[in-house]
Amino acid sequence: MSQRRRRRDREGTLLNLQRSSVHETADAIYRDPGLPPDIAGLDAQRKSARPVDIGNIWPDRSQPRRAVPLRARRHWDGDPRHVAQLFGGWQQEMQRDGVTLDLAALLRQRHWPEGLDDNPDEGDEAENWLERAGSLTATLAGLVRLAVNIRQIGLTNPITVARAERSFLLETGERRWLAFHLLHLHFPEENWSHIPAHLVEQVDVWRQAGENSARRDLNAIGRARQLAILLMDLLRERGHSFREFDEVLAAGGSERDYYAQVADGQEFRIPRGEGERLLNAMGLNSPTQLRQYRALLRLDDASWQNADERDLGEGEIRRLKRGDGNRRRPPAPEPERNPFTDPANARRRQRIWRLAQRYSGLGQRERQQALELIDLDRRWLQELQEVLRRRG
Repeated sequence: MSQRRRRRDREGTLLNLQRSSVHETADAIYRDPGLPPDIAGLDAQRKSARPVDIGNIWPDRSQPRRAVPLRARRHWDGDPRHVAQLFGGWQQEMQRDGVTLDLAALLRQRHWPEGLDDNPDEGDEAENWLERAGSLTATLAGLVRLAVNIRQIGLTNPITVARAERSFLLETGERRWLAFHLLHLHFPEENWSHIPAHLVEQVDVWRQAGENSARRDLNAIGRARQLAILLMDLLRERGHSFREFDEVLAAGGSERDYYAQVADGQEFRIPRGEGERLLNAMGLNSPTQLRQYRALLRLDDASWQNADERDLGEGEIRRLKRGDGNRRRPPAPEPERNPFTDPANARRRQRIWRLAQRYSGLGQRERQQALELIDLDRRWLQELQEVLRRRG
């Protein structure tokens, strides 16, 4: 594509932006036309947005989507008051890769500079510069471009937050929130310290999943996280308990350890009648896909992080797991676990016994939980019975 044609295309785009309303332009940038009707309806029911201090909004660290790559996150403690350290560490990691971005200069651009767009140029520069630079640089460049757009036309699609004691927890809109931080750091005189936000009663993991699926840009590890979060929510409703994200990290575990709490498909089955709901929430088509994404929860930490950073698809991860060059070693057999003495099963049966002892005084929901727990044990024993019959 010639320089003249590129310039004409950019000028035509700018003219169209000027002719359209600010609201329509922002919708085109921030909203997905495929947003599910239930989420769109929920948006319509929300009250008007209010300005909230960006330094008083904490990100949801367990959120399946990762707006910040792992290498950059290592420089940040998650405190909204320390976001400057995040961007400083992010640039340090890029410099180790031999890449430097002048954030201040880019943020002052009225139009996004040539060579930093998403679509590869034709001709001599057929390979996209950002693809050559790597995902660490591409992610930050995309965030800067979002900040440039917000500075030019404003933000008409507010983020969503839930009140958490004296602060707020971010439900949706982490990239928009980070873009406001970028603008506040570089243009403190322009009052970017507050961001328009819709206030909801609590973070809804199903609403997060719906918006994530509508945008369809979660990688395979992100989808595995999403499945784990939704499954834990369903199982909590039925009496199971799981450690919180911060609790796992405080005990020395990895982030994968949090999601891997539901990695065992035998112990943590999808509740009866909820499979279709899970498929719809995740934008998947078959139960097989649910099993494939659950299998990713059993990766080792190094493979998990590598796949996440490289944005690998589920099929690519499976091929990497199968192949070990030309030499494939059979996996070492794991010691068989005694299900009758397993702590999780023991706790479940203790809960069944306690519920059974006071069954007549239980409410309808607790009675249903007791019956479902008993049914879970019954189905497991039936499967064991079938296995033993086949053996002998």
